[in-house]
Amino acid sequence: MKESAEVTILPYSWFTVCRGFFERYPNPYASHVLSEDTVHREIKDGKFLSKRIFRKTATTSLPDWFRKIVKEPQVLILEDAIIDLCAKRLMSLTRNIDHKKLVVASETTEYIPSHYDPNKTMMTRRTTIRSPLNGLTGRMIERVCHVGAIRNAKKALQEFLYILAQVNGGSARAHNIAIG
Repeated sequence: MKESAEVTILPYSWFTVCRGFFERYPNPYASHVLSEDTVHREIKDGKFLSKRIFRKTATTSLPDWFRKIVKEPQVLILEDAIIDLCAKRLMSLTRNIDHKKLVVASETTEYIPSHYDPNKTMMTRRTTIRSPLNGLTGRMIERVCHVGAIRNAKKALQEFLYILAQVNGGSARAHNIAIG
């Protein structure tokens, strides 16, 4: 199993981040997202619950041996998100719902207001990659998928900053952000 975590300070308020979270797609930097479908939304116990499915295509070149295993380089992603307005916390859990015989990838992301500046939001992302295959093949799949997940997380951050700039009424521009 491969795991990673990072903390990023976004230069936008928590409310802006919550709004932008549901407006991430489409955007010019996310051509790999082929479709987005909302499966369920409700307000329960003062929390907003959302369930969406995304169809995405591979954004990185895969090794030849991996392409032989995965004929279709597309994946269905299930996203569960909860916004708790009282606690000022947005939690999302994304995970693949196909190709599970090869790899199970999940990402948990939490967004809370920065303790130091209410105009900024702290984003904590945790990624887990696990292959149910044993031996060298399973370890190689985990490694390839983990490297891809880290690369894709950096790209997704730039995509999200673009959307946040749009939601905030500004133009997309480079930001000084803290990534830990």
